[in-house]
Amino acid sequence: MGGSTHFSVFLLVAIILLCSSSKTANATCYASEKQALMDFKKALKDPYGRLSSWIHDVDCCKWEGVVCSKRSGRVIQLHLQSPVREIDVSGDEVFVDPKSPLSGKISHSLQNLTRLRYLDLSLNDFSGIPIPSFFGSLRSLRYLNLSGAGFQGTVPYQLGNLSSLRTLSIGGYPSDLQVDNLQWLAGLPNLEHLDMSAVNLSLASNWLEVINTIPSLVEIHLSSCQLDLISHHLGRDTFVFHANFSSLSVLDLSENFLGHLIPRWIFGLTVLASLDLSGTKLEGPLSRGLCNLTSLQHLDLSFNYLNCSLPDELIHLNNLISLNLTENQFEGFLDGIWNWSSLTSLDLSYNNFATFLPSQLSTLTALISLYLRSNHFRGSIPSSIANISNLQYLDLSDNNLSSSLPSEVFTSKDLITLDARANHLNGPIPSTVGNCTKLKYLGLNDNALSGSIPSNLGRCTQLKELLLSNNALSGSIPSNLGKLLSLEHLDVSHNKLTGTLPESLWQLSKLKELRIYDNLIEGIVSESHLDNLTALWYFSASGNSLTLKVSASWNPRAQFETLGLGSWKLGPQFPTWIRSQKILWDLNLSFTGISDTIPPWLFNSSLGIVDLSHNQLHGGISYILCEVKNENQVLSYLDLRENSLSGEIPDCWMNYLNLTHINLNSNNFTGSIPRSLFLLEDLDYLSLGNNSLTGPITFDFVNHE
Repeated sequence: MGGSTHFSVFLLVAIILLCSSSKTANATCYASEKQALMDFKKALKDPYGRLSSWIHDVDCCKWEGVVCSKRSGRVIQLHLQSPVREIDVSGDEVFVDPKSPLSGKISHSLQNLTRLRYLDLSLNDFSGIPIPSFFGSLRSLRYLNLSGAGFQGTVPYQLGNLSSLRTLSIGGYPSDLQVDNLQWLAGLPNLEHLDMSAVNLSLASNWLEVINTIPSLVEIHLSSCQLDLISHHLGRDTFVFHANFSSLSVLDLSENFLGHLIPRWIFGLTVLASLDLSGTKLEGPLSRGLCNLTSLQHLDLSFNYLNCSLPDELIHLNNLISLNLTENQFEGFLDGIWNWSSLTSLDLSYNNFATFLPSQLSTLTALISLYLRSNHFRGSIPSSIANISNLQYLDLSDNNLSSSLPSEVFTSKDLITLDARANHLNGPIPSTVGNCTKLKYLGLNDNALSGSIPSNLGRCTQLKELLLSNNALSGSIPSNLGKLLSLEHLDVSHNKLTGTLPESLWQLSKLKELRIYDNLIEGIVSESHLDNLTALWYFSASGNSLTLKVSASWNPRAQFETLGLGSWKLGPQFPTWIRSQKILWDLNLSFTGISDTIPPWLFNSSLGIVDLSHNQLHGGISYILCEVKNENQVLSYLDLRENSLSGEIPDCWMNYLNLTHINLNSNNFTGSIPRSLFLLEDLDYLSLGNNSLTGPITFDFVNHE
């Protein structure tokens, strides 16, 4: 008896250990499912080998993007989304790695993956094929993401068979999908996340009633679906519709037409945390019903026509984390916003606020982003803004702010962006700017700032853009700016800067745009200076007293699109290195002491703007313009005034139909006005005065001298 008991205990322990080991050991995939995946791969186009691990000699549970059940070895997940293809909200591709998107066709063999729970094909490029209707037979699916994958046509109603589905995402940008009727959605009683953004739902008049039958929904994304509630029988005048979205946390109906007013049923969504109604043509004052949404954390009403003061009802939304009211017609005061102690992002840009900036802004201590651009705010920037210790992004540009720039603004060490362009700020740039060592963007242009550029700016080593143009800054460019090794865009143009360019400036190897025009800078620039700036494509330095010293055989290492060297000492020969510039569009060599003929190769290029005025150029221009071999002429602006050019004005202007501006004034041209000038339909400025032309000078169009 005892032996039998011991044997039974031993057998029980062995069974437990066997079951335990079966749970931890990874099972290999089924042969039939491996073959199904191989057939699926065969129908795809994958020229760069994203699925290169999918080979017969390897267990398919170890293939890239494939997840199997550890217990059974059945394929349960396919993660095949394009990893780096990004598309912004407007539908534009921000960054695309051509090696990433899969394309081709989708094999019916996927139907053999009967335990598949998760399928993500998003952000690939299936080039207009329809969503396969057989996806509706994958009954185990809980997650289906086809967004931004290039599918077109009608969304198959068979998707309504996926009764276990928790997440359905079939929209995204770009999208050419449409739905005639959404009744099939009622077959998804467990759905929690629905994203049909950019799917055309204009014919699905019952969309709201159908979605209302799914109380499990937590997120609804129906942006840019061509919804029109004003023509829908559940429009703004209805009082009978009751939303059944008891669990709804996120609602995005942006870029649709909601009928001027926020639909009343939205105010019953008391657990709603995020509401996006941007671009829905809302008008007038904000509805008082907003105060019911006390759980709101994110509210976006941007790009509408709301024209009122900030209503008192907003005060009750004291859980707000972000509020976006940009591009409306709000006005009045900012009273009442101080209750938003949790607010991290506030955007009131492009409205009609004309009040002073209140010092109480400092009570919003959680703010990370504050955008107030393009209003009519006046007065000074309150120094108390320094109390917003977490502030990273501050945009006050294009307002009527005056007085000096308070030094306290730069006490926030986390500041990444400060934009105060296009105001009336005066006085010096505070030396405390050097405290903002995380600063990447500083825009102070188009003000009335004076004094010198603080050398402490050299401590802001993460700066990428430094914009100080159109002020009254004086002194020389500090050598410490050479420490800004991340700088890509430097603009100090149209100031009163003097002295020479510091040697350290030429060490900024990441510099793409350098604008120093209209100052009083002097000195010598050599080829070794410019050759360090290999990324430079926009160099505008006209209106200074600089001299370029280069060898006769020099060709710049950079390729310029814009090159402004007006008032430099370049002559007497025409700079031959210009010929090496393959993308040059805007060329200014005015007042440069060139005493030479215009080289015949100059217009065999991509030039759109040419200013060679106020030199001693001589010779004719007919052979230069009329014998040019470039058939794709884009020349739109030509200024050759105040030279010694001679001969007849060429009669081949029909080859330059993009020209809007021609100035040949004050030369030695002879002969008559060529008829081909009258073929330039877009020409709005023509000056031929102070030459020796014969015959009547008459024009059939206006704005010509």
